[in-house]
Amino acid sequence: MSGLWALVSIASLALVLWAIIDLIRRPAGALRPGRKVMWIIGMLAGLYFFGLLGAAIAAVYLWGPRQRLNARSY
Repeated sequence: MSGLWALVSIASLALVLWAIIDLIRRPAGALRPGRKVMWIIGMLAGLYFFGLLGAAIAAVYLWGPRQRLNARSY
């Protein structure tokens, strides 16, 4: 069981890192002011304090705002 939990933890971390790297490489005007920081803090705090919550926030970003940003070529 601990091996499964380790795999889930690593996958959560990878998802959060993917989302954060994607956010960092976006230009400053891609999102409304303060939104990049809000997303990053939410993902890191969710991952640190609640584990899978950070991955859930990252998934919301990756399949929501990221898709819209990609459609606008940011």
